[in-house]
Amino acid sequence: MASPSDRTIQATNDDATSSKAHAVKRGYWKDAYMHYFCPMPAHKSPEINRGYFVRTQAFKAITVSFIKSTNGNCQVVNLGAGSDTLYFQLHDSGTIPRKFVEVDLEHNVHRKISIIRKHKLLGDTEKHSVPETPSQGDSFVNPGTAVANSESNPMHSFLSTDHYCLFSFDLRLPVDNFIAQLCSPIAGADLDKSIPTLFLAECVLVYMPPPQCLQLLQGLPAHFPHSAFLHYEQVNMEDRFGSIMMDHFRARDCDLPGLSSCKSLMEQEKRFLNTGWLKAKAWTVNEVYRAFSTNTRSRIERVELLDDLEISYQLYDHYCILVAATDETLLSWSSLEEPLSIIP
Repeated sequence: MASPSDRTIQATNDDATSSKAHAVKRGYWKDAYMHYFCPMPAHKSPEINRGYFVRTQAFKAITVSFIKSTNGNCQVVNLGAGSDTLYFQLHDSGTIPRKFVEVDLEHNVHRKISIIRKHKLLGDTEKHSVPETPSQGDSFVNPGTAVANSESNPMHSFLSTDHYCLFSFDLRLPVDNFIAQLCSPIAGADLDKSIPTLFLAECVLVYMPPPQCLQLLQGLPAHFPHSAFLHYEQVNMEDRFGSIMMDHFRARDCDLPGLSSCKSLMEQEKRFLNTGWLKAKAWTVNEVYRAFSTNTRSRIERVELLDDLEISYQLYDHYCILVAATDETLLSWSSLEEPLSIIP
């Protein structure tokens, strides 16, 4: 059974999905799949819509850049994927890695699998074998849940095709369990540790206690020596605006145990540099927005005017996008403008 904190974390997926769906409906970007996950999105303010444009399109562009730089001989792992639709968009464009893996808490995975199957979003490519449930002594946990649950059904916790895999896992559990399930050909994603692998995390690490987060960040490059990490999270949280944001999170009963790494861009970078990553670079959302082409920014600014420029810019200075890599050849563009140039 999900704890109160787990339910709060899961609820953040609903809010993010509604925000993305509303921005798509307003015309910020095209997404033929979002309406399956949120057919009636709640209204969002222009500054929220623009922020989600920066977040989703930067992640898409950088992921596409990574896949193309490896000629598709790579893997992508979306941590805390929720209702994200990136895989379906990549599939439609023909830009897919050897394997695209999505991981989240059990409730979110159950719901996503139900929607995928109901609308046949993967066509008839799903592998219908149910993963075996390992014993307590196995090195990985049950794909359905980390704790035995009589209501759990592995068919609703694990989905796999030749290029896609979705399974439930609590990232606060030991990283060795997670790595084992990522690499297991029986009850996991059957990943290859030797090829380039990109990990994605949108507002995920901040919900993890620091010891478990550090364990994860240390474990990934140790097992995947040719890996990169694309990360979106709060930043500059110790100033006055950051305090206001914290009051907002507390009012929603939203605990953020990982905020100690959200003090500054430098702290965000240090977290990766101190855990085995060779390089790390973070930008505020304001900086990322300015890296989109002039034509793209002009189009976005015609969609909606921001209600309050000063407050919007303050908000965007308190979220960041970070890239990290274990290898100088990965994500090695001359500037952020390079990967973002594909976004219309």
